[in-house]
Amino acid sequence: MSEREEPRPDPVRTTLADSAYRLVTEQGVEALTVRRLAEAAGTSTMAVYSRFGSIGAVAGEVCERGFAEFGAALADVGGSDDPVVDLMCQGLAYLKFATGHPLLYTLMFQYTSPEWVGSQRKSLLQHGNPTDSAAGRAAFQVMADAVRRVTEPGTDEGDILIRSGVAWSTVHGLAMLSIAGHLSGAHDLVARAALISLAVGGGTSRDAAERAFDDAARRMTDIGQRP
Repeated sequence: MSEREEPRPDPVRTTLADSAYRLVTEQGVEALTVRRLAEAAGTSTMAVYSRFGSIGAVAGEVCERGFAEFGAALADVGGSDDPVVDLMCQGLAYLKFATGHPLLYTLMFQYTSPEWVGSQRKSLLQHGNPTDSAAGRAAFQVMADAVRRVTEPGTDEGDILIRSGVAWSTVHGLAMLSIAGHLSGAHDLVARAALISLAVGGGTSRDAAERAFDDAARRMTDIGQRP
């Protein structure tokens, strides 16, 4: 009995996806229109619709790639025997990714062009929702696993999920404020205070949390990940 053959990659679809990623990361989601994407990929507008169905679905593909890279950035900080330091390293890696890829990051979290109509926004929500996307869930799981390590053994999974959501909300809010330019030169100080407060809220003493942040900052500098 012959093995079932894997479907062959569609080179046109791949080119469109790569072109869409470049448009978003270099020019922002405002540049992601069917016409401009077709021009960038050297193909027709019909090819966009036949491969993806809508520009929202194309944006969703870009989001999925973004979340895969984002999750890898969080995982790349590695681990140690100090879970508080590890969690802070992830927070710093999060901020580095977001502020280093502002146009991609804002799309990943559903910012779209004012020119998009309701059906396009709905399509993006269907195809690029971070809590529905496989890569988005995987990225959040990396953070949830780090939060689990700093909690007491036997902590209810629901409580870990809530704490993970608080951690995500904190660094996401900080990232968006930084991207918008609202923190100016205070980014590093605010990031330090926010991550220390998260650790203290989780039961770490302030002195230990401050030492953990300093250790995390040194580690991130050593591996070239300091935001």
